[in-house]
Amino acid sequence: MASALKSHDKVHIYIRSVLRPSDITFEFFKAKKLDKISNVIGGITNGNVIMERHLISAVELLCADKVKVFPVMLKDLYESDVLQEDAILEWAAEGRSEFTLEEVDEETRAILRAEAEPLVSWLQDDSDSDSNDE
Repeated sequence: MASALKSHDKVHIYIRSVLRPSDITFEFFKAKKLDKISNVIGGITNGNVIMERHLISAVELLCADKVKVFPVMLKDLYESDVLQEDAILEWAAEGRSEFTLEEVDEETRAILRAEAEPLVSWLQDDSDSDSNDE
């Protein structure tokens, strides 16, 4: 059965099975529960930017009703080396794309993007300073 799944489906299935919107609370982040599953998520995405874009879309759906936690989720996944800077910046630059799930309407996606702006700016500044150092 696992071989019949598309690779990106595994990301969505895993996120939907281990995380529910009601789980995403201050206590969730305080207890570092995302750290406990980041190795599995990293094993699924395996550093592949396309898989990481699917991960971001799964997190968009997870946070659709809790938009304030969306950038925290992205930052935690980034700091856990599950999401690469490139995947986050591509997501931020593209707008709605083939990765965006139908369940996430354009208004929600725009709100999520706006909430993530400080993280995106920080990553862009970090990226710019790295390229200036070379």
